[in-house]
Amino acid sequence: MRRLLDCERPLAGYLFELAGLPVDLDALRVEPMEDGGMGGLAIQSPGGRYGSSAAECHFHDSDGELVSVVLNLDEVGAPFEIDVFKVDFSPLLTWPARADLRAGPPCGMPES
Repeated sequence: MRRLLDCERPLAGYLFELAGLPVDLDALRVEPMEDGGMGGLAIQSPGGRYGSSAAECHFHDSDGELVSVVLNLDEVGAPFEIDVFKVDFSPLLTWPARADLRAGPPCGMPES
């Protein structure tokens, strides 16, 4: 597990804000997920298994492809993962700036 990279902080902070969950981004420990380079981050959690989704947002990568992101909680309600899904399944090219993020699922995609 490692600390968040500077480029990951705007997205993580925005998701926690949307979820109404307090977070110390300096204390958060993550590990890149094996998701083909889409950018998902497993979060060190006490529960260890998926429980529910807390917040969702979306943005467009620098290649114009849509990216959907969900903050998932574990079965005890602690942050579990930041699940990143790029619609064409290609690797994430650029982490978004805060101004590029939009709350909720992209149009045409069901809410998680």
